[in-house]
Amino acid sequence: MSHSLHRRGSMESLRHDYLLLVTAASGINSANSKEKLRRVLDLVWEIGPINTGSNEVGTILSGVSVEEIKAGFTEVPRVRCVFDSEEKMREIIGRLIEMDLGISVTVSGPRAEVEKMCRDFGIKPHSANFSLDIWGRREKLPPEEILEFITMCGHGMISKALVVDTIERVKAGKMTPEEGAVRMGSPCVCGFFNPTRAIMALEKYVPKEES
Repeated sequence: MSHSLHRRGSMESLRHDYLLLVTAASGINSANSKEKLRRVLDLVWEIGPINTGSNEVGTILSGVSVEEIKAGFTEVPRVRCVFDSEEKMREIIGRLIEMDLGISVTVSGPRAEVEKMCRDFGIKPHSANFSLDIWGRREKLPPEEILEFITMCGHGMISKALVVDTIERVKAGKMTPEEGAVRMGSPCVCGFFNPTRAIMALEKYVPKEES
């Protein structure tokens, strides 16, 4: 799940950012796995993700229903979602352990919190991936306040132009942070864009009321 590793922002913001990928392995345990993944998505929905979706049909931010996501599962189905609290991630991990479906579970989030979560549940991770920051011509990158939004879509579906235009609309009072988060997050088809973090970042651009 390397596309989830390069998210940028303050630790205060990233503590509202926990990603989950549950997937069958092609040619190993993918046969007849759709029903297992539908059960996982039902559980995810019960706990309350802030975004979920699939490359095939889109995400709840783009107006797709959970039933449409389930119906669109491929022969190697995957559940991708994001939660905005450690408590919700702990709940889903505990429930998945109880279900014992025999399929891969990957968690992405603040390193210390994720490692403690594994210890608390008695999980020995199969592996761990880390982002080694950005190398090369960094001066060509957008500023950090733009990267914070762009990097929430690891597939590069959120453009700098969309982020800048959305910020300008919020500054002008033409769009609320909530509307801006949905607008920016809709192109991210895998469901990993975090609208809670986007709203938090956009709120600083809301025009101040004159006294």
